Amino acid sequence: MASVLWLDFEGVVVEAGLTDAIVSEYAVQPPEGGTQGDEAALTAALGQFEAPREEVESRVRELARIRPGLEELVGWAEWHGWLPIVVGTAPDVCVETVLEDPGFDRIARHCGHTRQVYRWRLTYTSPRGVELEEGFLLSYAAALRDAGDLVAYVGAQSAGGEAARLAYARCASGPLRETLGEGERTFGFETLADVRAVLEREGEGWRAAFAAGARAG
Repeated sequence: MASVLWLDFEGVVVEAGLTDAIVSEYAVQPPEGGTQGDEAALTAALGQFEAPREEVESRVRELARIRPGLEELVGWAEWHGWLPIVVGTAPDVCVETVLEDPGFDRIARHCGHTRQVYRWRLTYTSPRGVELEEGFLLSYAAALRDAGDLVAYVGAQSAGGEAARLAYARCASGPLRETLGEGERTFGFETLADVRAVLEREGEGWRAAFAAGARAG
């Protein structure tokens, strides 16, 4: 049984809006209202990109704002036996570019995969390698649950609502907080220091209760 710290990309790893900013700049007809983590909308938007990958990566570096406290949270988690993973519907040209920092090189990341043949193509695959049109986040949440892992979900996008509900515990802000509402082992946060404080206070109790439940089951 692993203790997994799930970190959304948009709104947790980086300030929300990075993917939509890239889509607005490079898509011929960006969707009105943004993509909001929607796989189909992102796939259609990236299919309009014509710029070379190096140019898009450079723009991502210029626009990305890593959330304050991320490195400290990841370091604390690794030191205390949590496995941080980054999961998001954002494309790898955003996720991999942001996480190329040496401080994050050990973090597993799961996101949309792009390739470029004239225009770009974005695809999502489940943990079993099945290509998906929707339900990417949910597929990973279900796989972790089925593997018997304890998952603490940290997110900000409403698109992660179903996946967050499958987690054992969740820290939510922004639209995800509104989507989840109140509930057992659901905590709001403003900063990543708040998330760390929740883990410090509740984490060992979650592990003990989760392990006891697994033995009883």
